[in-house]
Amino acid sequence: MSHASDDPEIAALRDEVTAIKKSYEDRIASLEARIAEMEQAKQAEKTRYQNIEKKATSAAAAASRNTKALAVQKATSIEQTNEALQNELDAADDISRGFTFNGYFRSGLGVDSTGNTMEAFRNPLAQAKYRLGNEDDTYVETAFGYHFQNLPEDVDFSVHFRPAYSIPRSSTSDSTISLREAFAQAKGVWFDQKDISFWAGQRFYNRYDVHMNDFYYLDMSGFGGGVEHIPIGDFGKLSVAWLGGSIDKLNSNGSGEVDQKSGKNSLDLRLSDVDLLGGKGMFWFDLANIKDSEMPNNQNVRVNGGNGFAIGLIHDYQSWCDGNIRTALQYGRGAASNFKATEPDYNFVAAPDGQPPTELNSDDVHHFRLVNDTVIRPSDQLNLSATLVYDYYDTGLAANGSVNWFSLGLRPVYYFNDYLSLALEAGVDHGDQSGGLSGEVYKITFAPQISPARDIFSRPAIRLFFTYAAWSDDLIGTVAPQNYGDASEGFNMGVQAEAWW
Repeated sequence: MSHASDDPEIAALRDEVTAIKKSYEDRIASLEARIAEMEQAKQAEKTRYQNIEKKATSAAAAASRNTKALAVQKATSIEQTNEALQNELDAADDISRGFTFNGYFRSGLGVDSTGNTMEAFRNPLAQAKYRLGNEDDTYVETAFGYHFQNLPEDVDFSVHFRPAYSIPRSSTSDSTISLREAFAQAKGVWFDQKDISFWAGQRFYNRYDVHMNDFYYLDMSGFGGGVEHIPIGDFGKLSVAWLGGSIDKLNSNGSGEVDQKSGKNSLDLRLSDVDLLGGKGMFWFDLANIKDSEMPNNQNVRVNGGNGFAIGLIHDYQSWCDGNIRTALQYGRGAASNFKATEPDYNFVAAPDGQPPTELNSDDVHHFRLVNDTVIRPSDQLNLSATLVYDYYDTGLAANGSVNWFSLGLRPVYYFNDYLSLALEAGVDHGDQSGGLSGEVYKITFAPQISPARDIFSRPAIRLFFTYAAWSDDLIGTVAPQNYGDASEGFNMGVQAEAWW
């Protein structure tokens, strides 16, 4: 029996298996070598990427350091620039801080029915005229003030100046420059009373006027000094001023040049902010002395001086329709009878040039006045102002010595939109001089205009106006003597700008 190991087929199969095993072992060895090579290459690549990442990180860090350095440098530069700009702004602010600027002006051009430069219509016996479309002058006020800095809270020291420039008619080159105010004021220096103020110099002293006819019915402006707004318990506030007249070259509204004397002294006492009849009242008392004078304001009058007093009440009532009703009652005798700090000129009793001057005693003069000034705003489309004045002035002279003046005016303004409006003004002035002139001037004006807001006092206003006036035969030659000397009626048209700020 033979062994299987001796079988040639088995031996051949064994050799074949050995060969296959050897082949797989060689392949495995080759694959392992290849894997090892790949691992080695992968590790090399990883190392290379790590080196790159390290370099990138280092570069980024350097860039970040540079960026931060640049940012710090830029911020420092910006801060330095801002600081320099702030220093410049602070320097400019130091220069401008405390300064104030305000003013008023009116100017325009008008012609009469023949094309000549217009002349205003005014009753010679009236102390004012209705002004819309009836002003033939240019007038400018520029008010400058400075409030001193680095003072305690509620303490204020200030100085004020107001030069003015006037051309009485647009057809003339004559002009007047006048310093209307120059005074200093201090507030908050009397204990803890921050509203009490002291002042001295030349100033517009708490004036009252009717805007529609530019009538200053209480105007104690002039040189002097005083103290204002002293509390009298809960009753009101007291103001006291000594006023010594003025050498201002212009009248109250700036429409004419004057040559006033300064020989008058006044002690002005006012009690204001008094609760009265549902509104606020101001009680006024004035004591005055005037020296003997001749030719006051170049009028042919001789005045024997003396003393005098005046009293008054002005009442403000906030009415319906966002309005205000102001009523004034005034009475004066002697030196205080004109309700001004300046000397009266008594022009309505002046003798003609070349004749002996009219002589009067100031102690014989007495004066009564009633004024009502109303403004209401019934709607956004309609505003309305109205005024009434009655004035009786008696010099005590038998001939031509007294004048009655009655005035009534109405100005509605209708607004088409926020800027365009139509103003209508109608007014009548009646004057009656004892033994002299007597008559009325009727005047009406239509004026389309533009202004910044729907309010009767919105300025600046730019307007086109058409004005018609008629007057009594007794006043022919006195109402507009240059343009309508022989007529009893007249017409003017023109343009005007008016502003205050």
